[in-house]
Amino acid sequence: MFVDRPTIFRSRLEALLEEAEGEAEGLISILSEHGVTDDGTVLDLACGVGRHSLALAEMGFRVVGVDISPEYIARAEALADEREVGDLVEFLVGDMRLVAELLKEREGAFVASLSLFTSLGYWDEDTDRRIIEQLSHLVAPGGVLVIDIINRDWIVRNFQARDFGNVDDDLLQVMERRLDLEESRMYSIWKYYGPRGRDLEHVETFEVDQRVYSLHELKALVEESGWRYRACYGSFGMEPFTMDSKRINLVAERR
Repeated sequence: MFVDRPTIFRSRLEALLEEAEGEAEGLISILSEHGVTDDGTVLDLACGVGRHSLALAEMGFRVVGVDISPEYIARAEALADEREVGDLVEFLVGDMRLVAELLKEREGAFVASLSLFTSLGYWDEDTDRRIIEQLSHLVAPGGVLVIDIINRDWIVRNFQARDFGNVDDDLLQVMERRLDLEESRMYSIWKYYGPRGRDLEHVETFEVDQRVYSLHELKALVEESGWRYRACYGSFGMEPFTMDSKRINLVAERR
């Protein structure tokens, strides 16, 4: 859906742009806590329309953003020009499963790599492991990895088989979910509706199949992939991680 039908999900990413500044401030606090300063380059994997990349660049960081969607990358580049941070941020179209090949001339060139907004899990666990392992070659020794992802344990405790919400003033999203506890996979159907006169008209439907992780599973995955686990927070604000945390903000250091 991010390549052949990207426009609908782009609306959701655009709606989150206003939140990026505060999240970037939290990310900088996390990076600083683990020894990363703004004198190196950060890799933002699956960057979407570049909302975190741009906010970090506005705060003085150099950033390379990678996303599989040409439409999202074009929008990120346009936003970089609008915000006058084109000298600090670079955007590239690429599949995260092949990120080491895409950036083969930049091995060890990054002080940190970011995987935000539950960008892992769209394939299987082995694929996620290979992605994380590739990142360990791109980040310099002692550099860090930050993974922001939905917490499976929170999903179990707060499971909703169906809910809905407005993406923006013109787009309603209805979500139907089924959680496979044996395989730890979430199967979702996202239906989008737009206004047609006084009624709503179906616009698009996406089916999403995603591996969801508990903290101990994600910790094991990164430790098998060239990283040393350092910490976990419940938010970008570095709140302590608890069983009620909706998100996992895991930090690891390259061995």
